[in-house]
Amino acid sequence: MDIPTLVQIVTSVTNTLFVIVLAAGYYYTWKASQQTLREMQAQRTAMGRPLVVVQEDYDSLPELDITIRNVSEGAARDITFEFSAPIENSSGFGISEMPYFENGLDFLPPNGEISCYWDELDSLLPFLDKKGLRDGIRVTVRYKDLAGASYESSWKLDPFLYKDTGLVKRKGMADLVRAVEKLGSKDGDKNAPRSAE
Repeated sequence: MDIPTLVQIVTSVTNTLFVIVLAAGYYYTWKASQQTLREMQAQRTAMGRPLVVVQEDYDSLPELDITIRNVSEGAARDITFEFSAPIENSSGFGISEMPYFENGLDFLPPNGEISCYWDELDSLLPFLDKKGLRDGIRVTVRYKDLAGASYESSWKLDPFLYKDTGLVKRKGMADLVRAVEKLGSKDGDKNAPRSAE
């Protein structure tokens, strides 16, 4: 076999290998883009990934609420809750036995929330301490997005964080509305018709 024939065979084999490598690269790139496209479609269908949190709401301390929030732009469905210990207030009322905790929620819209009153901090802390719950209560939340993907998150309710903290409650819009209503009711009393004596 002469050199020009050998060079021609090597060139043909090299070109064939190059075409095979190029085709394989194109195939894997196409496959990856299809996967990305499917994920984008699922994301659009689901309106984003939901994130459901359960937390103590300290806005009105010393009163404490428990709030379930979907803090995302994606809707959540088939929401269930699991507690490391029953959540009760100081009078023994079972908060974790409320229907939406016990039976779960079918749906929670983006940025939706549900709150319930838990207890006053001064009554709740000794009650939890007596029950041996100084480390808080763990809540595991399981839910799905609209496309059916499943998620799980875990949160800790720990009212002892707010003991002796000296938290300052800032005035908000609700406080302003109450103040205006109070002024309105005082002015209303002055302008009310007086009965003839």
